[in-house]
Amino acid sequence: MASWYPVRMLPPLSLTSAHASASPRMSLAARAAVIVLVLFVEKFVLNFFVNFDGPLSTTRLGMLLNAAQLLGLRFFVSLAALLALFVYVSGSERLRLLNTTFRCVPIRAPWLVLQFICVVALAPVLWFLGGERGTLLPFPLSVSLLGVLGAAAAVTLLMAMAPWTLWTQAVKATGTPGSYALSSALVATAVLYWSQELWEPTARVTFEMVRHLLTPIIPTLTSDPITRTLSTDNFSVEISDICSGLEGVGLMLVFCCAWLVCFRAEYVFPRALILIPVGVLLIFILNAARIAALVLIGHSGHPAVAIYGFHSQAGWIAFNAAACCIAVVSRHIPWLSRVPPTQNERPVRSLTDGRPTPDRPATDQAGGENRTATYLLPLLALLAAGMFARSLSSGFDTFDGFRLVAGAAMLLLAFRRGLTTLSWRFSWRGPVAGVAVFALWLAAGSVLLPPKTMPAALSAFPEWERYYWIAARATTSVIVVPIAEELAYRGYLMRRIIAADFETVAFAKVGAWPLILSSAVFGAAHGAMWVSGIVTGLIYGIALVRTERMGEAVAAHATSNLLLCTYVLLLDHWELW
Repeated sequence: MASWYPVRMLPPLSLTSAHASASPRMSLAARAAVIVLVLFVEKFVLNFFVNFDGPLSTTRLGMLLNAAQLLGLRFFVSLAALLALFVYVSGSERLRLLNTTFRCVPIRAPWLVLQFICVVALAPVLWFLGGERGTLLPFPLSVSLLGVLGAAAAVTLLMAMAPWTLWTQAVKATGTPGSYALSSALVATAVLYWSQELWEPTARVTFEMVRHLLTPIIPTLTSDPITRTLSTDNFSVEISDICSGLEGVGLMLVFCCAWLVCFRAEYVFPRALILIPVGVLLIFILNAARIAALVLIGHSGHPAVAIYGFHSQAGWIAFNAAACCIAVVSRHIPWLSRVPPTQNERPVRSLTDGRPTPDRPATDQAGGENRTATYLLPLLALLAAGMFARSLSSGFDTFDGFRLVAGAAMLLLAFRRGLTTLSWRFSWRGPVAGVAVFALWLAAGSVLLPPKTMPAALSAFPEWERYYWIAARATTSVIVVPIAEELAYRGYLMRRIIAADFETVAFAKVGAWPLILSSAVFGAAHGAMWVSGIVTGLIYGIALVRTERMGEAVAAHATSNLLLCTYVLLLDHWELW
């Protein structure tokens, strides 16, 4: 057991930097992120053992258990997010030193084995808990066993990541920010539960705003306040509770708070707090404008575009527009924003302690441009063009070629800015990794995705237009997407997890956990194929880390996408495209 506690040989908060660098391991923040990720994945898997529509769900006790589970999940998610936020803002010196101690502690495999056993033991308890599958144990005993095993799974996971004494020191080190986070999480959970009552009245306010916007434009507009229906001669729409705009308000609240925290040095407080209500009001107005535009599109003779394309994408377009407006405009208002420092005086975070240092410029040596934008803009352009194209569609992405134009333009701009720190050469390893990823996606797609043939809308295109669409889609998939995604996920995110000045981080020094976390984000962007996406991200990342050549990861990505395109077009398996 002594080998499980190497940190006890030294004072927990006084390890030397030399010792820390000699044994680099995960920081406190990285371990906390891994714990959250592991618990999320385990809960996702265990949900398959629960019958949410079983007999127990209709009883009072079952409804109480479901409500407790939902509120508990909201509480812990809120607590984790707020704790990370408040601790980051506080900049505690004690936590910074404790972070050095955590880097010297290895992951303890025996505790991971115990944690896995506890999670496996939860499966049969959840399977029989509903009552309709027979009885394994009396219900009170099953609930008690569920609580004990759940608590044991959480504790053993904590013990696997670090000794208990270090976790208690971390809790004490959070101090006042920790108590603020706990109180705020309790309030947020209560507000989330209470906010369900706001949907209906907010939808009515939205209905009235849309009606007043459309009445001068469409004189024949009729409205029914009871059903919240707006009708024209050609089109009608019902403003349901989900169209009230509250989801956008929540997103804008999160964005404004995160923006002010990240760029707090550039704003004048408390004046800058006015951006929060301004952002909320702006997104609420844009939501009403979105619904009004939807009615106008349908009334003009394009109901399919209004229902399928514009309706699904306009909300995200409105949020992105509002967020960009807040971010850009607010920094040019002297009353809110501090005078920006000159380029040579702009502070950045140091690699050693994460604190601003004035002796290093925030830009690269090639010309002073924003290096983060160089790595992210191609992918952001692809996403934005995709949303715009889908907003014009009527169930099929007719204008998917916009993605090729936007993505290629941003890639050209990125290469003009210079990516001289990256090697674009590749060997046989990249294509071989791409073949492995192709086989993985074929296997996963056969299980997770229902078979699809060529879309009927594409088949109805004239032959030249159909070939053009396919050629643009294939070019985007094989050339533009691999470069844009590898720059964003592996070139930027994987190294940004380690240091703000990410270009100084050598790929060979990345380590396991930045690779895993960036792969998890990459996988989450692939929807139902998220597990395959995570494994794919790991394969591309390993190819890059082992060879230190961006070209290796791009070659692997391009190879797998080329093989998928060929498979889709030759065998008519469009579910993979």
